[in-house]
Amino acid sequence: MRVMSSIEIIPTGNEEFDLKLGGGFPHPSFIVVEGDHGSGKTAIVLLILKGFLLKGKKSVVVTSESSPREFLIKASASGFELKDFYIKGLFRIFTMRYPGELTKEISDFIAKRLSELALSLDGYDLIVIDSISYLNEADESILYEAIASLKKFAEKGGTATITLHPNTLSEELVTKMKNMADGILKTSVAVVGGRRVKVLSILKLRGAPPGIESSITFDVDPAFGIKLIPIMVSHA
Repeated sequence: MRVMSSIEIIPTGNEEFDLKLGGGFPHPSFIVVEGDHGSGKTAIVLLILKGFLLKGKKSVVVTSESSPREFLIKASASGFELKDFYIKGLFRIFTMRYPGELTKEISDFIAKRLSELALSLDGYDLIVIDSISYLNEADESILYEAIASLKKFAEKGGTATITLHPNTLSEELVTKMKNMADGILKTSVAVVGGRRVKVLSILKLRGAPPGIESSITFDVDPAFGIKLIPIMVSHA
């Protein structure tokens, strides 16, 4: 069993972004990425994922939106080519998507399986959950246990990253999750000269290098991935 070690900074592979972060994201960490649909949450966790994969760190993705094949296609459409890493076995993809009606009982079942997965990932460095909001019908105590299991994964030396849509889980549960978190990132949409762009606000990031910027403006370029926009913005 791994134990919590000293903080390692994992570059994302995007030099401009890493410069804003002071080198990359801290590992191990438990990071929550919150934002509305279309605000860039998934792009941020894809950026973290690719950085880990480029360093040869084994990873797991649990997605609520697609099959493994669809996840890879969507990642590619956002400028993140991950298929070769997947073929080489550097990361695995699981889906939470249920083909029928997502009842409370099924949500509880998925949340319990998520807990089991997080506690069984010996030898893996990163787990990404995109998005925990999919399980908003689950019993709050069961969902809390799943989140606590992800925190335990981080305490044992891994990095767990969760995306969250606002106002989908109870305020009490979200507060507990954020209190556990080493990092709280918020994505939003802003306007630059009539153009809608995305903004990453870093509200908390324990272990981050000195000089980290609190706000990063970006867009998602299908040919490049995340592209920084060095302009002052006003929020939409």
